[in-house]
Order: sequence, then C-alpha cells, then structure tokens
Amino acid sequence: MLNSNPRPMHLSLLSRAARLAVAIIALPAAALSQAKELPLKYSGPPTKPEISAADLMTRLYIYADDSLMGRQFGSDYNNRATAYIEREARRFGLQPAGDSGGYFQFMPSVKRALDATSTITIDGIAYKAGVDFIANSSGKPRQFSNMAVVFGGTAVDTANIIPNDQLRGKLVLMRPFNPPPGFNGQQLSQTTGFRAYLASVAGAMIVTIAGDQLNPMQIKNSLSPTNARQRTAAFDNDANMTLTVTTRMAEAMLGTSLATATKGTVGRTLNSDVHFRDAPGLIRNVIGILPGTDPKLRGQYVAIGAHNDHVGFNTRPVDHDSVKAFMQIVRPQGADDPGKEATAEQLAQVKALTETLHKLHGGARLDSIYNGADDDGSGTVSVLEIAEAFALGKVKPKRSMLFVWHTGEEAGMLGSGWFTDNPTVSRDSIVAQINIDMVGRGGAGDATGLAKDGSLLHGGPGYLQLVGSRRLSKELGDLVETVNTEGKFGFNFDYNIDADGHPQNIYCRSDHWSYARWGIPVVFMTTGGHADYHQITDEPQYIDYAHMAEVSKLVFATALKIGNLDHRIVVDRAKPDPKARCVQ
Repeated sequence: MLNSNPRPMHLSLLSRAARLAVAIIALPAAALSQAKELPLKYSGPPTKPEISAADLMTRLYIYADDSLMGRQFGSDYNNRATAYIEREARRFGLQPAGDSGGYFQFMPSVKRALDATSTITIDGIAYKAGVDFIANSSGKPRQFSNMAVVFGGTAVDTANIIPNDQLRGKLVLMRPFNPPPGFNGQQLSQTTGFRAYLASVAGAMIVTIAGDQLNPMQIKNSLSPTNARQRTAAFDNDANMTLTVTTRMAEAMLGTSLATATKGTVGRTLNSDVHFRDAPGLIRNVIGILPGTDPKLRGQYVAIGAHNDHVGFNTRPVDHDSVKAFMQIVRPQGADDPGKEATAEQLAQVKALTETLHKLHGGARLDSIYNGADDDGSGTVSVLEIAEAFALGKVKPKRSMLFVWHTGEEAGMLGSGWFTDNPTVSRDSIVAQINIDMVGRGGAGDATGLAKDGSLLHGGPGYLQLVGSRRLSKELGDLVETVNTEGKFGFNFDYNIDADGHPQNIYCRSDHWSYARWGIPVVFMTTGGHADYHQITDEPQYIDYAHMAEVSKLVFATALKIGNLDHRIVVDRAKPDPKARCVQ
C-alpha cells in the first residue's frame, strides 16, 4: 500500500516521472529535464492530425497553464479557455453548432452584486453590508420584517434535529460546519439523518456566523463579483436570502453571548433593506460538428464530450511539494479521499518526501492555482485531439461527430444540463455519447477509487475505468470491449466504480449523466482518481501522455465504430425520468 513505507513512496514518485519521459518517444529531447521530471513549463511544436502524446502535451501545457488561473466556471479565465477551444475548432474546420451560427452556446447568466447601501436593523441599530454581513439570493430577495431569530447550533448537526415548525419562516443562526477527519460528503448526502436535517431547515433563512470579521475575499466577491452564475427561472421568483454575519452581529441577533447560547434559543426580531445589482454574465459551451459522409446517416450524431472548467484558485499560497507529499501518503484519493488524521509514522514520511522534493527543486515552491491538468484538462485536450484527427485525417465516419466542450461540470453539470435541455441538434438524433473526464493518470501508484467493499483500487498498465457503458445499452458496452480487442489496444477495463449503489456515486457525477437521463446511451471513460484530484498539484508535469494518447485512440476508434454501424445503438434498458434525481 502507498502509506506503508516512505522510501519506496518517494522513489516511485520520482521514477514515475522518469518512466513518463521514456514513454513519450515522440517528444523533442529538449522537452525533458535532466531531473527526470517533465518540465513546469513547456511550449511544444504545432499539432498534427494524428493522435499523439506529443500533441496532447503541447495542448495540455497551454490549457492547464497558470495564466488560466484554474478556469473556474463563470470566470473570465474560463472564457479565455473556451476561446482557445473555439480557435482550435475553427482551425480544424469543424462546422459551428452553437448559437447564431457560431461555436459558442451561451447559457443565461448574471453577475449579482450586493448593494453596499444594504442594511439589516436590530433594535433600531443598522448593520451594514460588507462590514457586518454579506448576503446572497438565487431569486428576488425576500425582505423580512420583524422576523424572529432561532439559534440552530452548528450547521449539518444531524444528531439533534429541531422540528421544522420551529424554524420555518424564521432566521436560523448557525455556526459553520467544519468537516471532521474522514468526512465524505457523498455518503452524508445519502443518509437519513442528513435528509432529516434538510427537512428541518426547509423554508428557513440560514444565517452563518463568520467569526469576528468577514473574510475580505468574500466581501469583495459579494460587492464586486468577478464570476457569473447561471440565471435560472428561479431568478424571477421570490427567494430567501442566505446571510453571513460577524460574531458581533450574531450576538446582537440573539441578544446574548454565543458562548452561552443553546440550540433552539429564540433571539430578537430583525428588519431588512437588502438589495442586489444584476449585470449580464458570460457562460458558454463550445460545440462543433464534423458532418458524416453518408447522406442517410449524417443527420445522426455520435457525441464526444469533456468539461472545460475547473475550480479556480485560492488567495493563500502553499508549498506545492508539501501538498504533494501529504496527499500522496495520507490522502491518496485527493479531495475524494475519506481521509484520516496522519499518524506519526505518516508525518515522518511526509517530511522525508517533502525534503527530497525540495532538494530536487531547489527549495519550496509556492502555489495557489488549481490547474486541473487531469480534471478535466486531459479530457478537454483529448477531445480536441480526436476532433483534429477526424477533421484533418483521412478516416471519415458515416454519421456526424458532435463535439461538445461543456462548462460548469464542477458547479453541478450545468453546461451539459443546459445543452441536453436545449440541444443545438435534435436530441433524438444523438445515438450515443462518450464522456472523457480525467484520462491523464491511472498509473500503479495512483489510488483510482474504491472497490464496493471500501478497499482502494489502483491503476497499472492499460488501466481504464468504464462507467455506464451497459446501463442503457448492452450493445454499447459490448462494442467498447470489441473495439479494444479488435484494435489490440490492450486496455484492462475496471468496472468497479460502475457498481449499483457504489458509495462514490461516479455515474451521477460527470457530464454523461445529462445525456443518459434523456435515454441516450453513454460510456464514461476515465483513468480514475489520484492524490492530486482537486489539489494545486494537478499539473501537466504529472500526466502520463503516452497512456492518454492510447485512451484518445480508443475513443476515436469507438466513435468511428458507432458512426459506421448500419443501425442505431440499441437501447434495451429502461430509460430514466429526465427530471428525476440520478441514482447509481
């Protein structure tokens, strides 16, 4: 196991980089550093129509560069990323399939700012926006007059539930939830206790206690937001606000010290004069089509997709190598790891590995950007590589290829949801969808997920996870296996995380679900998780480009096979309700 011995750990980390360097035989020698690691920065040669590790490396070092600041959904940086995709799609000669004859499909979006003149009054004293509180709302803010406050204790306390009739229509003041070691949000969301907690606060206005002062970044984002959000129909409806307040304001709300407050305590009444300023935002998918060669079949589409966003950056730089060492040893699944408090032995291992990396790199390296090289830079550039191979190569499918780079997957699959609810081609004309999300890793040292019994899965030669491939169509699942065999790709497919009821719920956590809910057969291809998942260490230097190229070739061959079938992929499983909650 990865946490058993510090010396094999750091040797495997360094030797893996060396193995990658050897594997990428098509790369120019100058691209590989003498330190047996891939470079921090790299500018590769122009790409070619053939799918190659060299092309993927060229693309990913562009797409996961620090200049794009983590490509957060709704940000200008995400729009810069989608502009790069659009330029490439135009260069390949893909047919634009977005809005108004272009490549972009725009989602209704808004930048909502809290008006700095907003106030909340308690016993005749006005508390000020940006000083004492910040507020948010997903609709028309519902003002309150003489609304009572109830102290709700700590958020997400599922052990001591207050009946809903004591909270509905009131302000519920809570301390923030601090996840304990081993916290697993996916598992919590499926528990009876959590559902009871949500039911108890339904119809209440939640107020979170920030501490003695509001976070300066939160104030800035509230009063002058830089990121857009999806503007849904709910924006036209009255909606409760969510509030974050200082300790001083919280104690004024309760009329007593927080130290002496007990859960269920009823405080004072409040009056609000809170307003927001809305401005148009910019959120977009990128969509292109390669028309099929058969006049009878080109009206049908094989969709290939990835998500173009990631999770942005933070304002507190940390030592890159320390994070790398800690996650590798203590939390090998990264943000998806159940986690444990590090043991003394593990801390010693972390210290040793960090010192080794510092020596290799000439000291500490501060980092604050979640580059998302694997998640999902790897998928994004793989779809670009596949699109270029179809558009500029010699092999052309009978059916049309539909390439969709979805935005907002990290925000809840918003871009794929918008596209499948508002498709730019007939939804019934999409015969299958291949989703590519995190296909740049899968080595033997990567903890790729959990088996259903809770044990860690690991990658290895030819490793690839398949999810959903037979959930709607047995034929699609069989076809992927056939392509792998006939094409002699040599992939070892791992179906563990596709198990019904799997606690990590992967089938419901990426863009393929947006298609599957409409009865479109899907296959999700991924090399799985790893210690860098949703960490600042998910960077291009740690990607296995040779393996990633083989995955891209498999996707190309699978799409071509589907595109040339003399019939549509057969759907022989029950179709879900497109408005229902996904269940793995």
